[in-house]
Amino acid sequence: MKRITYFKIGLVATLSIVALLWGLNFLKGKGTFNSDDLYYVVYERIDGLAATNPVLINGFKVGQVRDIHFMPDNSSRLVVEIAIKKEYRFHKTTVARIFSSDLMGTKAIELKVGQESDWQASGDTLIPDFEGSLQEMVSVQMLPLKNKAESLMKEMEDVIEIVKVIFDEQTREDISDSFKNIKATFSNLERSTSNLDTIVDGGKVRFINILRNVESITENLKNNNKVLSLAISNMANISDSLSKSEIKQVVNQAYSVLSQLDEITRKINNSEGTMGLLINNDTLFHNLENATYNLNRLLEDLRLNPKRYVQFSAFNLGKTVYVEQTPEEEQVTKGKIIYKIQIKSSNSPIILIPENFNGYKNVEEAMMGESYIYLIGKKKNLENARSYLREVKNDFPDAFIVEILEGTYVPVH
Repeated sequence: MKRITYFKIGLVATLSIVALLWGLNFLKGKGTFNSDDLYYVVYERIDGLAATNPVLINGFKVGQVRDIHFMPDNSSRLVVEIAIKKEYRFHKTTVARIFSSDLMGTKAIELKVGQESDWQASGDTLIPDFEGSLQEMVSVQMLPLKNKAESLMKEMEDVIEIVKVIFDEQTREDISDSFKNIKATFSNLERSTSNLDTIVDGGKVRFINILRNVESITENLKNNNKVLSLAISNMANISDSLSKSEIKQVVNQAYSVLSQLDEITRKINNSEGTMGLLINNDTLFHNLENATYNLNRLLEDLRLNPKRYVQFSAFNLGKTVYVEQTPEEEQVTKGKIIYKIQIKSSNSPIILIPENFNGYKNVEEAMMGESYIYLIGKKKNLENARSYLREVKNDFPDAFIVEILEGTYVPVH
């Protein structure tokens, strides 16, 4: 009885151990009673690939990773053993690529089935391939963008430096002033537009009035059409009368008269004849001018010094009669000071006409030694003379006051 009990206990223990081993192998993907084909792949690295990870073809699970171990040659390479169900076969160019099957980074093996006619046999070694990690893929994709971003940042830094150099404080002030000027320009333009609108509004009324006047003129022409027709008819009659008259003879006579007048003008311009000599030769004019000037001097001297010339018997009574100054004239000329303004002096006489003295009239001439002096004004006191001198200096800067006493001329400074 005890032997049966021990046997049962041993059988249960054995079955339990077998079940445990089978369960562990099953969890590891190593079925005890299955007959999957085994294939091998040699990788340099597996980046987290583990046993029981799936093996896929076009996303469909056809097997799983059975075991992973190092190569016996101490080369640090890894041998991955995969189990594929027998009903799935593939060619010799099939590639076993490790990739990330989800966003968490879980690894799996995808079989890229080739198209050659030769088939892989169980126990063959497949061609390895490896998809980089998500970080590597992102790095690969982002590297060109990173390089472009770095280049753009470098260019932006250069541009900012250039802008800093160009837009210094003075340039900023100039730009600010320019914007102020632009604002002022727009303000002026706005005022000009307003003024233009005002002008246009005002001109609109005038233009309407002009159109009304034109319409009125047109209406008047229309109403006086008969009168205008009659006037045109009269003009036609006058034209006919002129065409029938002897206008040609009159024109010929006028042409003859103009030809004779042209001949006379030519002779005068060529100093031919008495008229030509009188017009073109200025000797007669200068002689007459000198004679008039000398006669004027003679009369002036006769007025100032009558004793030089008037010494004859008035009625032939046997004695000589002299014209003498009256007592009033003697009082003026003796013992009384007169102030005048000297404006010019010359070694030769100057004709006493206003054109020679900036338009001044009543210019007097006197002799100072061998020079001729020319005086204007007649003031009784020095203050009035100085006031008049200030006016005269505008036209004669070198003018000065002359004190006249009994025929003596003394400059006053």
